[in-house]
Amino acid sequence: MPDNSDNLHEEFQVDTSGRQYKVTVYSEGLKIIGIASWSVDTRSSSRRASDFLNSLPLDRFTLSEPHVYDRSSGLIIDEPDFIIVNMQRINAIYAEEQADLES
Repeated sequence: MPDNSDNLHEEFQVDTSGRQYKVTVYSEGLKIIGIASWSVDTRSSSRRASDFLNSLPLDRFTLSEPHVYDRSSGLIIDEPDFIIVNMQRINAIYAEEQADLES
C-alpha cells in the first residue's frame, strides 16, 4: 500500500507565515526592546508597523528575546526568554517590521 502522507500534507498545509516586528515599549521606568510576531492580512500589512500594533484588540502581547532597560540609567536590568507586556501599562510604543530592518 503506497504512503499518501506526503499528499495529505500538501493538501492541508496551513499558512503560518506572519510578520516579525522589533518593538520598543516605554512603560513606567522601563524601556523594553524585543521581537513580536503576528499573522497579518494584506489590508493591515499596508499600515505602518506602529499603527498596526496599536490597532490590535489586545490586552497583552508577548515579546521574545527582550532586553529590559532602566530608563533613567540606560542599563540593562534583565534579559529573559520572553516577556508579556500589558497594553494598559504602556506609555509609548514603537515598532519596526523586521523586513525593513534587514534591507
